[in-house]
Amino acid sequence: MMQIINTVVYRGKNIYSYKPMIKITVDLGDYYDTPTNKIDSFNERLINYLPGIRTHKCSTGVEGGFVDRLKEGTYLAHVAEHSILELQAMLGFDVKHGKTRVTDDEKKYDIIYEYELEKAGLLCGEIVIDMFNCMISGKQYPFAKEFSSLQEKIAKYSLGPSTDAIYKEAVSRGLPVTRIGCDSILQLGYGKYQKRIEATLTENTSCVSVDIACDKELTKQIMRDACLPVADGCLVYSKDDALHEAKMIGYPVVVKPKDGNQGKGVCVNINHDDELIKAYDIAYKYSSEIMVEKFITGKDYRVLVVDNNVIAVSQRIPPFVVGDGISTIKQLVDRINDDPQRGIDHERQLTKIIIDDISIAVLHKKGLFLNSVLKKGEKVYLRENANLSTGGTAIDCTDIIHPSNIEMAVKAAKLIGLDIAGVDITAPDISKPIGETGGVIIEVNAAPGIRMHHYPTHGKPRNAAKAIVDMLYPSRSKFSIPIVSVTGTNGKTTTTRMIAHILSLYGYNVGMTTTGGIYINNKCIMKGDTTGPVSA
Repeated sequence: MMQIINTVVYRGKNIYSYKPMIKITVDLGDYYDTPTNKIDSFNERLINYLPGIRTHKCSTGVEGGFVDRLKEGTYLAHVAEHSILELQAMLGFDVKHGKTRVTDDEKKYDIIYEYELEKAGLLCGEIVIDMFNCMISGKQYPFAKEFSSLQEKIAKYSLGPSTDAIYKEAVSRGLPVTRIGCDSILQLGYGKYQKRIEATLTENTSCVSVDIACDKELTKQIMRDACLPVADGCLVYSKDDALHEAKMIGYPVVVKPKDGNQGKGVCVNINHDDELIKAYDIAYKYSSEIMVEKFITGKDYRVLVVDNNVIAVSQRIPPFVVGDGISTIKQLVDRINDDPQRGIDHERQLTKIIIDDISIAVLHKKGLFLNSVLKKGEKVYLRENANLSTGGTAIDCTDIIHPSNIEMAVKAAKLIGLDIAGVDITAPDISKPIGETGGVIIEVNAAPGIRMHHYPTHGKPRNAAKAIVDMLYPSRSKFSIPIVSVTGTNGKTTTTRMIAHILSLYGYNVGMTTTGGIYINNKCIMKGDTTGPVSA
């Protein structure tokens, strides 16, 4: 049976490629010299599991060339290389480079392949070897189950769309990028020029400003004091208070948690007391402090402000279904969610439509249920507020926003103190001054998602990540420090010490790793043989 006996991860430029690579050493056992055409139904099952492998070119240089090699008979290590790359591609990664080389032991091969997400690359290698062992032994491999489990695992480790966009923008400029931990914190650059960013929260973002933005009532108060238009309403602590406030400002109203996010617990266009009580219960699941506000009729816009400049504007559309006269609403939703562009949470360009208490309540208001069948062409919205996190879509409106609305959005971001802000505006038309059309600022968000701007359903994509990296590293800014690598047989430590000494004579802060330890300005901060990459 095949087994992986060693794994090496190359996270930067390496002897095999300029791209990150993984090398697994695989012991093929008794199958080291068995070609694929000698293993019963191996080729057919492989293509069934990995249909995209039909397009692999291999050494022939034409699509289908690899399948030709399979039919002729090629060795398992070579097939494993292609299979690992294809499995990563099925997960959405753009990886193509790989090579396979026999070691000094004819039964053992080094399989080297490109990866984008380290965890995905490692898991794909393990799955392919397990799959091959099943196929060799004549057993049925539960590919659908294993692939579904793999997708769930990768979703937990993958960068979110905002962080991923910033990562790719930085890499495209040649900036060194290091992921810190397994979440969404990135380090851009090296040494004293490094910058850290988590999604769209930068190291320059004030903690106080984030706290203010998370407090929707305080944000409204600051906006109101600065004469910016906001919706009437206040914070309530009981259902009786909520009913009283609704009567004071008049129906329809909006009920939402004070410190919620991503549209969670928000109910809009509430028109009577019974609806209000239900909405209060929904919001209370997310916060004991509830806000009741006047419902403003209009379209839902998100204005992205970066470094006091409006970079992108999107109109957000609530999730909806269109009837075909046959399918139930639930079936229509399931069909939409089957779109490969939709994923769980923020893993894809769009999020799967969520059916929850809010969407069911919206349907009930219209006399509909999940098992209702809509007429052909009938359009029904599943929520009354628009948010991509619950399955909504976006239309780019950057080119039509009125200059006075730009000024207002920038002012709102400044008032809260955010270097990157998502200003939510409800207005009939963003191309007209909202002060004249009855529009208001709904919220000012810290860490705004930029997915809707990069991947609008309609309109021009906007490279919001570029503006963020521009802010962190303006034109011609330094982003790295000189790094000298010393290798060889003898004299490495002596040479390293000489280089460090020469640089220190010029007043530089010099870090050095040697067989004696790690030194910064001749001060040892760790003793031992620290010549490897981890020390650096």
